[in-house]
Amino acid sequence: MTISEAKANLIAWCNEQVGYIEGANNWNKYAPTWTEAGGWNAQNQPWCDVFVDVGFIECFGIDLASQLTYQPKGGFSALCSASAQFYKNNGAWYSSPEVGDQVFFNVGNGINHTGIVVAVSGGTVTTVEGNSSDMVRRNAYGTGSAYIAGYGRPNWGVFAGGDPQPVDPPDEKEPVEKPTVEGLPMLKRGDTGEVVRAAQFLLNGRGCSVGYWGADGDFGPQTEAAVKAFQRRNDLEADGVIGPDTWAALLGV
Repeated sequence: MTISEAKANLIAWCNEQVGYIEGANNWNKYAPTWTEAGGWNAQNQPWCDVFVDVGFIECFGIDLASQLTYQPKGGFSALCSASAQFYKNNGAWYSSPEVGDQVFFNVGNGINHTGIVVAVSGGTVTTVEGNSSDMVRRNAYGTGSAYIAGYGRPNWGVFAGGDPQPVDPPDEKEPVEKPTVEGLPMLKRGDTGEVVRAAQFLLNGRGCSVGYWGADGDFGPQTEAAVKAFQRRNDLEADGVIGPDTWAALLGV
């Protein structure tokens, strides 16, 4: 498979998904595949990043999907800002789009939405996005849109020889650069917004329920209790505040 063929496969998969509508409470058909690869239950949660990861997994398999998106095998992230950071840490973050890029969007006070670039023509970039108004949609934006935070360019070089090229695992004695929590805000009771919702998503996935309403973007008493429970499980100060150490534990970095 050449690079062009690999990109074409991903774009074809995206286009086939357009029109899919989620079920009640964010139920979606992509979560089971992502859960197997990511290591925790992603069902009934925001699923735009899940959609992108599953596209790579279904087109290329888990091993190549992790290499293409710079995510550790078994440690896929469903948090958009964390997925963006993987690209940034590997020098694969761009301001201009190419077909096959993972596009990231500014929502609220950070990177909280994502999709895949399926076409670039003139000053317009066309995307396919999961969880776009509760469904998979094809959208179009001006390339200069302030809504677009940037583009993560997959490691298409694995197909440079026409066949997937294996990537040797890093020497265990050498330091391996990991994603950081830089830029993620401190969250506490009373906060609201998409970043709170993303944190709730992670808490639920780590087995610390944020309550009946799930990831609703409102840091209330049940979310605070979930944070404290998570902190205690991970030998952190159980203050109910999501700071750098708690973010790192939630993201597994």
